[in-house]
Amino acid sequence: MLARFSATSSRSLAARSSRAFSTSAKALQASSQPHTLDANFGKKHIARGLSRLSDTVIKSGKGSYVETEDGRKLLDFTCGIAVTNLGHCHPKVSEAAAKQCMTLVHGQCSVAFHNPYLQLIDQLLPLMPHPSLDTFFFWNSGAEAVEASIKLARTATGRQNVIVMQGGYHGRTFGTMGLTRSKTIYSERVGPLMRRNSFANVYSNSTWS
Repeated sequence: MLARFSATSSRSLAARSSRAFSTSAKALQASSQPHTLDANFGKKHIARGLSRLSDTVIKSGKGSYVETEDGRKLLDFTCGIAVTNLGHCHPKVSEAAAKQCMTLVHGQCSVAFHNPYLQLIDQLLPLMPHPSLDTFFFWNSGAEAVEASIKLARTATGRQNVIVMQGGYHGRTFGTMGLTRSKTIYSERVGPLMRRNSFANVYSNSTWS
C-alpha cells in the first residue's frame, strides 16, 4: 500500500511539476516577445518623474514624420528636443552611425583619443567667433554642460554664488534643478547642495576631515 501510494504520489507530483514547468516556460516565452499589439504594455512600470506631451507610442520615423503603433502618421514638431534636426533616419546620419558602430562603439575620452573626436574639433575651430575660443570639452547633455560651466566659473573666479533669472530652465540634474526657475517643482527640495561632515574615527578621539 505504501509502495503504491509512493508511486502514485510520485507520478502525480511529476505531472504537476511538468504542467507547472510548461506554464512557466510559456509565461517566460510570452514575456520575452515584443508587445507591439498592446501599446499600453509596460507603461505602468515607467517612473512618473518625467511628464509627457502625449500617451502616443512611436513605431518609426522618417524625415519630419513619425508613425505610431496604431498606424497614424504625425508631423514631428519636437525634433526629439533638438536631437533630430536633420530628420528621423537621415540616410547620411544613419550610415555614419552604423559605420562607427562597426568600427568603435565607445572611445572613453579620459582613457585615450579617437579620430572622430579629434576631427570634430578640427571642424568646429573655424566656426568659433573668436580665435581665443579654441578649447573644447564635449558632454552628453545640456544639463551636464551647465554643470561643467558652473564648476569652471567657480574654479576660475574663486567665487561660489551663481545668479539665475526667474523663468530660466537649465536642466534636470541635481545642480541644474537648483538653478532652474521656470517652474517651482524643478527647484523644490534640491538646494542648497549637500553639506560635508567630518568622518568619525572610532579608534581615537579625533575626527577625519
